[in-house]
Amino acid sequence: MKVRIITGVTCALIVIMLLVFTGLGYLGVMSIPMGIISAIAAYEIMRVSKCKNKLLTGVSMVVAAGVPAFFDFNVQQYLPVPASVFIIAYIIALLIIMLKCYDKTKFENVAMALFGSLAIPGSLGTLFKVRDLCVDYPELFQRSHCVFLILCAMYCAWMSDTWAYFVGSKFGKHKLAPRISPKKSVEGAIGGVVGTVLFCVASYLVCDRFFFHLDTLKLWMVVVFSIILAILGMCGDLSASVIKRNFGEKDFGNLFPGHGGVLDRVDSFLVTMPALYVIIEIMLAFYK
Repeated sequence: MKVRIITGVTCALIVIMLLVFTGLGYLGVMSIPMGIISAIAAYEIMRVSKCKNKLLTGVSMVVAAGVPAFFDFNVQQYLPVPASVFIIAYIIALLIIMLKCYDKTKFENVAMALFGSLAIPGSLGTLFKVRDLCVDYPELFQRSHCVFLILCAMYCAWMSDTWAYFVGSKFGKHKLAPRISPKKSVEGAIGGVVGTVLFCVASYLVCDRFFFHLDTLKLWMVVVFSIILAILGMCGDLSASVIKRNFGEKDFGNLFPGHGGVLDRVDSFLVTMPALYVIIEIMLAFYK
């Protein structure tokens, strides 16, 4: 438990530092750690899938490392062709690598390479979309709004798991998904959602009192999307557990003592962050 707490506090301090940089408007700072995280996550997903093709793993890690910067610096505006052209070329390249090394490469390795190098960093990259709302819609969002929204996505990914752990360990009686994650309980899940909503609401009240000047975000909005995101965060965690169980692994890695690998820490965030972006886009459709 001591190791878990120390590791958790260290990671929290790093996240807070990055949020401070975001709040101060230092663009480009986040793409470096996000690229590193994405590359490590791509490696972990390939390791779990038992991929023996080092070239396939290496290529997926390089692409994964570059995707966050693609979002962060809006590289699409400088490209002569749509990004989909490069994605198609990339898929073809992976298939060629599979054919070249067919004796030690399975198709599922290619599928996992695509998931690790595009889906994972692509999900993380939606953070930059939310961060830039104050640039794209200055009449609706301040930078403090953006930091708050990112913070809520993190709360719904990580605080829900923390609350669920403590509530479930004390009151848990009914298993939530015994074949996927035996330790999770229905009571813990409810406690996780309630605790997360309270955190998001408390953060909103503080920010609304001291930092928000535009009346775009309402309390009822925060309650609604925090409930949705907390539930989706649990679904993301369970989905990651399914992947690990399919390949007979307990954790994706051991980079964080007591917590597993990078993917073990960001699995829920891979769902809450893009889901929040979708919710915001739906909300903006009503403003237009």
